[in-house]
Amino acid sequence: MAQDTEIKNSAVAEEVPKAATGSVYGRRYVGAKELITLFVTGEVNKFNLEGYLSYFMLNVFGLDSRIIAAFAVATLAWDLINDSIFAYIVDRTRTRFGKFKPWAFATIGPYAIACIAIWITPLFIGDQNWGPLSWQKIAIYCVISVLKETIGTLYNCAIGGLNSTYTPSIDDKAALIALDNIGDFEKVPSYAMVIMLDLAAAGAISMSVESVYIVMGAGTLLVSFLGMFVRICTIKERVVQVEEKPKLADGLRNFFGNRLQVLLTLSKILGAFGNVSGPFSNMFWLDVMGSASLKVICGIPASPLTYISYMYLPKLRKRFSMKQLWFMSNLVPQLGWVVAFLVGFNNLDNLWVMIPAIMFQEICFSSVYSVQKTIPQLMEQEIIDYGEWKTGKRTEAMTSFISTIATKIVNEIQNAISTAVVSFIGYEAGVGTVQSMKTKQAIFAMYSVIPIVLGALSYVPMLFYNLDDKTRTIMYHELTERRNSILEKSQQRALTSKEATSENDA
Repeated sequence: MAQDTEIKNSAVAEEVPKAATGSVYGRRYVGAKELITLFVTGEVNKFNLEGYLSYFMLNVFGLDSRIIAAFAVATLAWDLINDSIFAYIVDRTRTRFGKFKPWAFATIGPYAIACIAIWITPLFIGDQNWGPLSWQKIAIYCVISVLKETIGTLYNCAIGGLNSTYTPSIDDKAALIALDNIGDFEKVPSYAMVIMLDLAAAGAISMSVESVYIVMGAGTLLVSFLGMFVRICTIKERVVQVEEKPKLADGLRNFFGNRLQVLLTLSKILGAFGNVSGPFSNMFWLDVMGSASLKVICGIPASPLTYISYMYLPKLRKRFSMKQLWFMSNLVPQLGWVVAFLVGFNNLDNLWVMIPAIMFQEICFSSVYSVQKTIPQLMEQEIIDYGEWKTGKRTEAMTSFISTIATKIVNEIQNAISTAVVSFIGYEAGVGTVQSMKTKQAIFAMYSVIPIVLGALSYVPMLFYNLDDKTRTIMYHELTERRNSILEKSQQRALTSKEATSENDA
């Protein structure tokens, strides 16, 4: 086999001296330094305002909503091509530094530039007086978006691979996934954003609303990518990769032959039909509630529950199956939205009714926050291991591509539809514009219950999802033995090669 593979697997052997002979349950592979770095950088990585991007493109960049919708659909064909190519390349990568780490280093810089460029572009075109349908704006948006999408595919593939290979222990992964989400610092940029928007609108600070979007959007991304650079430098790949480079057919076989992967992917595809609330989030708080800061106020009672939920997560994992917890993490927040909608639909101008209604929804969401953040990621990690157990090969990148491309197609179509819906509900673009009551009710519905109705079919495939404890124990026992065997053979070949080289030198 290739020398690079031997070096890489030898390095893994030094990092993990000897895995448990029975299974990887209970073993800890991640040291304190890496654990702390994973936590800090994981929280910093959440510093972005992606949820404000649609509102920003409409009201600050000033691009027509129909152009945004049309371009979202047009990029799907390119996604099919570049995603599959990159996934195939990454899965065949074998270096002394790992399978995913080199790609993460190579793409983080260009991807950061492309992401930040979208937010700062208005600084360079502000004096041009280009309209929403000007070809100049359309061209700029298209170029930046294509670069962002192309580089982002490879970057996200590499980061996703790192997250699936930093430990072979599923218990280790459960703890680290929970730790990666427990800080909930992702709300900090959003809270800071809404406060600054209200201060700017009131003239209390020497910044315009448009400037707040630009500074906060670009600034949070810069912090996020700096944190991810540190994370990439620190994290290690510990899951042993098979030495034989997989073929394209192997990736397809691993995916479609993995019953659990197919069920979860089908659920994601059906659930993606409910992802229509994106453009309406900021509209709800700014145009319906009338103040972005109310988002912070409505979240105050639920905030402690976010952290408390992690205290009872281990007990929930012992008492309920993965499938039961998945249903719980989806149904409880949706119940909160149904109640809030029924209470608030005819009381949108009455904050004394709306604030408690949204507070109730936030409490429902926060009560299962740890479950929602941890269980889906843990299921995805187990499914990758399940595929390796069944086929003897790991094709994380290709599996990720196939499982996400269909969801991405639905998401892009939904984004295009939801953006187009903005025009049909009578929404008047422009910072500070007052919307009609019918428009406000439509925004509230699109933000709350319409996503629930459209995504309801996602529950059907998960009814057939099952990976019991007995099967899981057997799986990890056999995977541990298999990986140990790969390491031993790799070490033996490296030793033989070294001895042969010494004899030749002599």
